[in-house]
Amino acid sequence: MSISKIIFFQIQMRRIVVVLNIIMLLSNVLLAQGPRENFKFAKFKYDNGDFQEALKFLDLALSEDSLYVSAHYLRSEVHYQLGQFYNAILDINQIFKIEKSNTTLTGNYYLARAKSFLELKDYDNTRQDIEKAFSLSQGNAECYFYRAKLMIALQDYSDAISDLEAAIKIDPKNASYYILRAETKIIYQKPIKASERFKDVLSDFNSAIELEPKNYKAYLARSNFLNQMDEKEKALKDYNTVIELSPKKEEAYSKRGVLKMNNYDYRGATLDFTRSILINPNEESNYRFRGLCYNNLSNYKEAIKDFSKSIEIMTVQIENNADKEILKNTLAETYLLRGHCLNLMGNNAQSCRDFLMAYNLGVKKGLNYYRKYCGIY
Repeated sequence: MSISKIIFFQIQMRRIVVVLNIIMLLSNVLLAQGPRENFKFAKFKYDNGDFQEALKFLDLALSEDSLYVSAHYLRSEVHYQLGQFYNAILDINQIFKIEKSNTTLTGNYYLARAKSFLELKDYDNTRQDIEKAFSLSQGNAECYFYRAKLMIALQDYSDAISDLEAAIKIDPKNASYYILRAETKIIYQKPIKASERFKDVLSDFNSAIELEPKNYKAYLARSNFLNQMDEKEKALKDYNTVIELSPKKEEAYSKRGVLKMNNYDYRGATLDFTRSILINPNEESNYRFRGLCYNNLSNYKEAIKDFSKSIEIMTVQIENNADKEILKNTLAETYLLRGHCLNLMGNNAQSCRDFLMAYNLGVKKGLNYYRKYCGIY
């Protein structure tokens, strides 16, 4: 190495060391802030969706001031967003130990705890906390919204719709209320295409999108409904919008992939299922559908790999799932699909085993294929 290159390398290394030192210094400065400053950083991180970083700053704030109610409340929301519902409840419980008086704000605490109880399917405690929130927060649209979610969980769809109508009357500019009302009407009223109920549901989705045109959840909900109503082109357009607004939304790729597959666009569908797998590698249907596409493209080797992965995931799911019959039927069909691919590639022994596996799982045509391809009568 020449002297000039050595000098250049040394200069670059010095620069890197300086930058690292600055980063470490800034990190130490941030960590050394008081509880109020740490809370501000946490709120900034929370507002930007960086919940793990928000949690770090909140832990620091509360380590310095364990009676900091606002930090407990925000940490409860962070735990909720992270799916840590027990921890969310613990933070609210701590607030109740600190604060003894009942105020409108206390109603918010009860509602925050009710949300976590609801996620844990503890419906009795959910109901109690929501009713306490109602008594302390008259005219709070969120109380109606979460009671509606409780009613949906209890399959009381009529009362859920009534509560959502009350929430919308109080706060007509919240898109989430329209989305949930539309989804509840789909379950309860079972609209058919072009009917008045169909138009009513679509109106709710359209209202949500008009209120929040950048809200991918509204487009996703509408696209699923349009897909269900056999409005394939409109559904496809909405799935495209979801992907534009939220490129990491796995469901949009998989649903769009199914639409493309049913429209014989196997290459385009394969790309969508691959994107979906990259985001969520544990969803077996993406492997199964991509396997079907590869099969239709005569790429049997890749199809067998995907069917095998789907079988592997479903086998584990069946072991951990109380309601196994639907899964077993899908697993059997996947064995049949892999069996056909193996047969086409000349692997008769393995294909015969797959046909028998399908039969043993309860699909009678597995035996028919075994007799057809394996010569046993």
